[in-house]
Amino acid sequence: MVDKFGSKTTEPRRYFSTLYYKNQTSRQNLPTMEEQQELENLLTGYESERYQIPDGIDTTVDPRNEVKRIEEEYERHAENKSDMRWLREYCLETEGNDYNYRFWLQYQVEQISAGNRSMRLLKNRSKEFNNAMLKLSHLTLEVAENLYTMSYDVVNSEVTNNIHPLAYLIELNNRVRSDIIILNNVKELHFQYERDCDNNIVKQYVEEKPLFYHLSNTMLQIYFKSIRKSTKLKFFKNKDELLATLANLDVIAANDETFDELLNRLRNELLLAHNQSVANNFYRSKYVCETNSFFRKLHNKIGKVLEKWARYYGMVPQKNKLDFFPTLVEMSWADNTERLDYKSHENAKKKFRSLSIKTATSCIFSAFSANLINFDAASIDELDSLYDSDYEHSGTSYPNVIRMSKKLYENLNRGDHAIIRHFQMDEKRNMYCLPRTHTPFGIGQRGNGGFLHNESMSVSLHPALLNLVDEGRLNHTRFEPTQETLNALNILQETQWSINLDFLDFIADFTLEGKKVSPYPINIRQGAWQRSDNMELKEIFVDKMKLRSQDVATKSRVRTINANLKQARKNLFNSGNIFWHPWFCDWRGRFNTKVNELSPQGDDLSKAMLLFAEWKPLGEVGRYWLYVRGYDLLRKVITPELPKIDQFSEQVNWVEKHIEEIVDLGNKLNRHTPNDELSYLLDYLQVKKPGPKAESFQRIAFLIEFARIQNQYDRVKDWEQVLSGLPVHLDASCNGFQHIAALTRNEKLAMSVNLLNNPNGKKGDLYQEVADEAKNSLLNNSEESDDVRSLLSTICETEELQQILIDGIFTRDFCKPLVMITGYGARDLASQIMNLNGKKRRGGRFKPSKDKKSIPTLHHESLLYQVIESLHEEHGGFEKLILSKDKDGYMTPADNCILGREFGLALGNYIRYCIGVVTDFKFEEVKQKLANVYYKIDTVGIHNPAEVSQLYGLKSEELRIILSDNDLPSRRLDKQERLEAVKQLVVEKWKNKLYFSWQASDQSSTVRYIKWKLDHNRSQATLPTSILPKNYVDPGDQAIEQFISNSPSLGDSLRARFHEQRIKTYQTVSTGTQSRQSQSVRKLKNLVMVCLRNIALSSTDEKEKQLAKHHLLARFIELKGGRTHDGKKNSHRFSLDTGNDMKFNTNSKAAFKNSIGKLFELSNEILLGMVPNFIHSFDALHMQNVVLELDKYNINDIWAVHDSFGVHPRDIEMLRNIVKETFIQLHEQPLESHIARIIELNLPILDHELLPPEKGERAVLPSQDWINDVRKADYLIS
Repeated sequence: MVDKFGSKTTEPRRYFSTLYYKNQTSRQNLPTMEEQQELENLLTGYESERYQIPDGIDTTVDPRNEVKRIEEEYERHAENKSDMRWLREYCLETEGNDYNYRFWLQYQVEQISAGNRSMRLLKNRSKEFNNAMLKLSHLTLEVAENLYTMSYDVVNSEVTNNIHPLAYLIELNNRVRSDIIILNNVKELHFQYERDCDNNIVKQYVEEKPLFYHLSNTMLQIYFKSIRKSTKLKFFKNKDELLATLANLDVIAANDETFDELLNRLRNELLLAHNQSVANNFYRSKYVCETNSFFRKLHNKIGKVLEKWARYYGMVPQKNKLDFFPTLVEMSWADNTERLDYKSHENAKKKFRSLSIKTATSCIFSAFSANLINFDAASIDELDSLYDSDYEHSGTSYPNVIRMSKKLYENLNRGDHAIIRHFQMDEKRNMYCLPRTHTPFGIGQRGNGGFLHNESMSVSLHPALLNLVDEGRLNHTRFEPTQETLNALNILQETQWSINLDFLDFIADFTLEGKKVSPYPINIRQGAWQRSDNMELKEIFVDKMKLRSQDVATKSRVRTINANLKQARKNLFNSGNIFWHPWFCDWRGRFNTKVNELSPQGDDLSKAMLLFAEWKPLGEVGRYWLYVRGYDLLRKVITPELPKIDQFSEQVNWVEKHIEEIVDLGNKLNRHTPNDELSYLLDYLQVKKPGPKAESFQRIAFLIEFARIQNQYDRVKDWEQVLSGLPVHLDASCNGFQHIAALTRNEKLAMSVNLLNNPNGKKGDLYQEVADEAKNSLLNNSEESDDVRSLLSTICETEELQQILIDGIFTRDFCKPLVMITGYGARDLASQIMNLNGKKRRGGRFKPSKDKKSIPTLHHESLLYQVIESLHEEHGGFEKLILSKDKDGYMTPADNCILGREFGLALGNYIRYCIGVVTDFKFEEVKQKLANVYYKIDTVGIHNPAEVSQLYGLKSEELRIILSDNDLPSRRLDKQERLEAVKQLVVEKWKNKLYFSWQASDQSSTVRYIKWKLDHNRSQATLPTSILPKNYVDPGDQAIEQFISNSPSLGDSLRARFHEQRIKTYQTVSTGTQSRQSQSVRKLKNLVMVCLRNIALSSTDEKEKQLAKHHLLARFIELKGGRTHDGKKNSHRFSLDTGNDMKFNTNSKAAFKNSIGKLFELSNEILLGMVPNFIHSFDALHMQNVVLELDKYNINDIWAVHDSFGVHPRDIEMLRNIVKETFIQLHEQPLESHIARIIELNLPILDHELLPPEKGERAVLPSQDWINDVRKADYLIS
């Protein structure tokens, strides 16, 4: 047994495992079987303890300075400086804790997330950095020289009036480089590596062409930060080749299986752990980025480089003023308010934006010319890499991408290179140290709490909105948090979390290079003593949950599961199984974790893995609520035939009755249970393909922890000595309608949502009431159910089938999500019924006919379709609604799709009506009262776009009176000037409709439901015409394609690809659909550019070389008239999204009317979403007040999910009381009082006749107000 203290000098301690066992700081390998028993006696009390944060930690300090201090101290005093793992040892020895190491590590992780450093954090960091920078400098030289050559060609062209920035870059470069002092400053600021490196070529280039190097280096950095790795299964020519491949993997496949079925067999086989080592032989990787998002980032960054060089240029003595310099210098004064002329600055911004776009385009083309990147359309396998959210394929065209060239890919060792690791943005993670404190911040900002630096924020506000505020287009932002809101965020950030190790050990394996580690640790707490690099879900779960399916939803689940497991392992080994979450609030004030993985707001697996780091004694109270939670998770498994029990005490009795079975289940859930027995157990526990609200993992985690708790109690026989960190959370009962019931003081609705106890003692169930109303109204042949009844008769051949479908749809489970979202204002219930997981724009799609556009229908994983499919499997008879997918991803057959769509739409409308009946249409009442105030916003008598023409008929005196009434100057203006001033006034008044504000209480944060409509700025990615010879004429697509076909310089492989794509394109154009035509034509155009570049680079015939180069340049140049073969504009240019803006123009009648029309549309959108966001601000304030109250009672471990509240089991009674008391305080006054506050808050923008009542007159309470009876409510949360 190793029993020495201290760490070895050759290797730092394996920190995670040494925390759980005493005297093991020197152990590096797994213990022998003989040592295992001895280790059991050396277990520490670490598991269950709160991490002790050192006194005096200031979470408001600048993290950069703190990291610098930590590193400098380490460099001065520590050994092994190249291996930062020793920093933890140094901290433990000098400080007695590892907090400084945690802080340093968290900062570096955020640097990785930002793409600012290598993902290889700890060992060989200097070598990794040098390798990345060396490669970057070499690539920069290639791009910079191409950029310089283009600039040189433009300067020396026959055109003398060129306005393209390429015409001026050389002079700007030379003027700055000619001043040695300024050049040295530039190198100090931007080229420290290049200045100090050993490569004389790089040093010399930076001396001679620093601007070109700077622009190219910037472009490459953004490129490497933007690219994403995409992996695709290799191409198989035919079915025989695929069958042979499967046979080599010892997979028996039948000849009658289709090609797609065989392909799925291969995919599933390669997912198996024992085939991971050969999987790489069947997959090929690419690196791609989406063109528009990349270009937006690029032209903004290039603009910043040009601004800096304008400042450097401004320092050069006796300079010649460049033609484009006034624009640059104007932008360089943007922060100098004394020198800034705002009108000229506005004009300069337009010109500067054009300069930035053109320069960025030149940089991209230079990288293309250097054969580092290619332009292309994305393929379907790349969509998951390009987009964070799921991308549902339905045959639509795919975005343009910039793809890493084969040359660069091979040059970077197929992606395994330091430069990739340095710039690739790692996924966001939870935190290894305390999050940064949220502090007050100004309008137009997001705050800087949570993460230490990257993505730190207090409020989530859309970048477009912040830009509009910064640009002066809007005067306000959406949310102004109070100090109490920030305090609540800071309290939530103090919760310390840990992973449920026994659960993690049961469901997942440590792996190394894709294989399960061997020998495997007997106890997961010994995991640090065995080398691993990842964790994977066990095969039995992959099979049971059908996670090998290739549908979009399943692939998304797999990614989330993998991210959870990957992060769990990092939390174990990097932070000793203690971590924190950074929190922020949305613009309604609702609290969110910045990262969903391993958070209470994450998926089933995330919630299942979580424990509070500090374990507390349960006591009798904790035992009681632990059992309540057990009933909630296990009742459908153990007694599925029995109706649900509502009384908490009876739920506890149920658990006590079944306790032996429950403990037996929990004891068997471990990695030592044989697979056959385990398979039966998982089936019994309903581990299957998960839906959006699945709880399979939570059920398993609970059973494991429950068995541990019960076994401990059996030993000590005292609940005060039994500890656990298991959070127990209770959910509000239809929270949206709870707030509506309280606001409108509707007693009936209050009982339905459990604000009040029902006289019969039963728990209210609004969801079941809606289901009953829908079924009864349908059976009673109500007028509102006509459409649904008609469709039922079309779908079903018999009345018996109709009744089966009615009983299957109008259930509590089906109606619950519809009622929940209606309580928050949703009107489109059809999306919830018909779409994947109820998400907007995520329905299935079908084509009524080949030449028609696709339209939405039922998605296979929609709420409605799952019911239909289940009923069809059990009873049959619903063939008219059964759907399949064709090869393009469209649903078929069309008749079924149409019928399913009509049925979904009719159900959505009908159930919405039924919800209104059951809730007395109280949502509509709140909406109308808010709208009555909103309609009173002063718009100078112009109520819609049609009325703007009235202004043009007003007399000069009438215009003067309008201006005078609004305290605007008018007497010295003529009529036209008065009219223009009034038009500007009307626009500003209409903009006030965007600033409508409310507060959920007098002391709460201010919410504005601001909407905006952005004008998309599309720019052509063009190069200057002067770069081409004056006599060049574009010969047209077919001539250029023929030039490529005839070129002897084109390689055989590329020539074959070109010919194949050309044939396919012309065939598709004549026979294919519009989307296929577009996709095929784009691919051919991109391939033409690749071929021209290769000819230009490889041809030994100078004439052919130059012609290929000119043809290539012409793809980026607008040519027309005599410069094209047919006199028409060429159509080869790339059109790019380069940013957005929102402007209100009054220069003409049409422009003025359009501006008011835009504001009119936005105001209508605000009205539609006002009530749900109004209600959201109430549940946000309620959660805030609950968090603040819990803190007063020193309850500092809190589970918060909008309307779900969780704490340690022993603290649940305190939580329930606080939830009820804060709800009463929040709703002490009814809706009329809130309306009065809204009027008062918005008074400056309202018509003057609408005045708020005096504060003493606000509360118009009913004679028998029941709000204080909420204190007695048993099931407000349950």
